[in-house]
Formats: sequence, C-alpha cells, structure tokens
Amino acid sequence: MKSRLFGSTLIIAGTAVGAGMLAMPLTSAQMGFGMTFILLFSLWILLTFTALLYAEVHQYSPIDAGIATITEQYFGITGRLVVNFILLFFMYAVLTAYITGSGNLLFNLIPKSFNLDPVKAQKIAALLFAILFGTIITIGIALSDMTNRLFFTLKVISFIVLLYLLFGKFSFSNLHYAPTNNLLVISALPVFFMTFGFHICTPTINEYLQGDHQKLKLAAILGSTGIFLIYIIWQMATHGVLKQGDLVAILNKDPSLNGLITAFEITTGSKTISEIVRVFSVLALTTSYIGVSLGLSNAVKDLLAHFNLSKSNLMVGAITFIPPIIVGFTYPTIFLSAFAFAGVIFAFIGVILPVLLVYKARKKYPDGKRVKGGNISLILALLFAAVIIFVGSFPELLNLPSVVG
Repeated sequence: MKSRLFGSTLIIAGTAVGAGMLAMPLTSAQMGFGMTFILLFSLWILLTFTALLYAEVHQYSPIDAGIATITEQYFGITGRLVVNFILLFFMYAVLTAYITGSGNLLFNLIPKSFNLDPVKAQKIAALLFAILFGTIITIGIALSDMTNRLFFTLKVISFIVLLYLLFGKFSFSNLHYAPTNNLLVISALPVFFMTFGFHICTPTINEYLQGDHQKLKLAAILGSTGIFLIYIIWQMATHGVLKQGDLVAILNKDPSLNGLITAFEITTGSKTISEIVRVFSVLALTTSYIGVSLGLSNAVKDLLAHFNLSKSNLMVGAITFIPPIIVGFTYPTIFLSAFAFAGVIFAFIGVILPVLLVYKARKKYPDGKRVKGGNISLILALLFAAVIIFVGSFPELLNLPSVVG
C-alpha cells in the first residue's frame, strides 16, 4: 500500500505540474516574487482543503464512483448531466490553451522558405501538434502511455538541467521587487488557480488506493505540497534570474511563451538556457495535452455509450480533438485567455462542487469522518470561488490591471 500511496502522490503532482507552469512567469511578471508566493500559498491551502472534501465524500460512495456518479447520488440525474457538461467544457478549454501554446512554441521550426507570417506559422504548428498527438491518443492507451512516459522522463531531466543553469545566474536582489500594482494579485487569480487543478483525478486515486480514505487524504496533502514546492522553486528561478523591468518590457512586446523564451535569452545572454526553456515548455505542454486528452476521450466514450451511439476510435477522436483545433486555429494567440477561462470553470469543479457535496453528505451521514473547519470554512471556500469566477468573467467591470500577456 505504501507504493500505491507514493504512486498516488506522483499522479496528483503530475496531473497539475505541467503546462500551467508556463503561464506563471507571464502572469506574475509585474507581481514580484513576494506577492506571487502569497498567492501560491493561499491557493495551496484552499485547494488542499477542497481535495480533502472530495476524500470525505468518497467514503459514502462505491470505490469506483466518479465525480458525476457521486453528484448523482446527492443531486439526481440532473446534477450528473450538469457536472458531465461542465467537465467536458473544462477539458475542451484546457486543450484549446495547450494547442495554441504549442503553436507559439513551435512555429520557428517551420522552414523560412515557406514565407509564412508568424500568425500563419503558429496556426500550422498548432495544427500539426494537435493532429500528431491526437492521432497517438486516438490509436489507443498503450501508445499514449509509452509516449507520455518518454516525454515525462525528458521533462524531468530538462527541468533539472534548467534549474541548475538558472541558479547560476540567480540574484536574490531580483526577488525583492514590489508589484507594480497591488491589484495584480486579483487579476492573476484565475490563471494561478488553474495550476492546482488535480481534483479531477481523485476518483482514480481513490480506486487505486482501494477506498482507503485516510490514504487518499494523505496523498492529497503530499501531492498538493509537492506541487506548491515545485512552483515556488520555479518562481524563485524565474524571478531570481529575470529582472522585473526587463521581463515586463520584453513581454509587453511579445506577451507569449515565445516572449518568455526571448526574455531568458536576452537577460542571461545564453542561447542554451533559452532553448532548454523551449524544450521544457514543449515537453510540459505535451504531457499535459496527453493527460487531458485521455480524460476527455474517456468522457466522450461514456457520453456516446449513454446515448447508444457509435464509440469507435475515429468517432471519439473526432469529437475530442476537432472542437479545440477549430478554436485554436481561429484564435492562435489565446493561450493565457483560454487558461484563465478554464480557471473560471475549475472554480466550480475544484471548490463549489466539493463544498456542495460535503454539505449534502454531512446532513445525510452525520456520524461520518469530517474535514475540520465546519460550515465557516465551507462558506469561505465558496466566497473565494465566487471571487475567481467574477474576476475571470468580468475583468473590465472591475477595472482591474491586466497581467502581462
């Protein structure tokens, strides 16, 4: 069981740590390290708490029950359908972000002889990325697993090498920059919130741990703590190497992942570092893309089976990948926007839904084991989610400063 606990912790950390890391330096460029640390710490506490809420409701459901099944247990078939729709919408938004991000990272690989402008080159690069890895996922889980293991291993190696090189250029004085506007921490909420999005894998972890809810809680705590520490190290490395003024100036000209890579090259004077950043970014995007695509394709299969429709690999692949490809091809520069939009949807999956499920479960099973905090903690979590949804949905109404990118 100890090896299962360790594996579960890695699954949780691996689900969250990926492409979301790439959005962090873009979003936190004007915030400074101190404010970034406070934001990450707050989100770590909140989303560890809501993961524990999911663990609490799992004790009253079958071991193999998914989020939609548990929702039906308390809110009927209507609740199940609503949650299924939101989960699908969420994964489509995330895939769209990954596809557009891939185009921004890979468009330089398209031969100059094609004489394409950058926007067209990004569209073609994103399309090729989506089709290549979409085909791998459509072929089956075995090939997807082999590909993911390879890319995950390369991602870890590139991240370690990158940190080693970056800390050679590190300056503690760069960590002392104050935010250019204190309200930036609110503007950054949806994107940063999304980077802790591991909650959709709690049913899988619960089944893997054979319904041991104490182990599930421990895995959630250890996994989320690992996520938090990795993010802090990554933010220290980027903020400690890149001076705030230089980074903001570069990203104002090119508010994209490619702009971040340019910032590393100009600031460090090292083409090697900037290219390792690019390699790590592509690997992080790819592993995240594979993971979310597998989850979405499984959801599509379940939906087709529910309506007694064909669930051939070709049909499932088409429904899984064509919508985000169309959106990404039409709007090739919406990486951060799509990620922030996914963050708004995740406020429901990661906070509102577990709070509602726990509230119902505690009324139905008053003697079960409970996460500490009582109703006050549930209300505070709901208020936090409401802020994230409002900020992400109506930024102009609040007149908040825009993060770089």
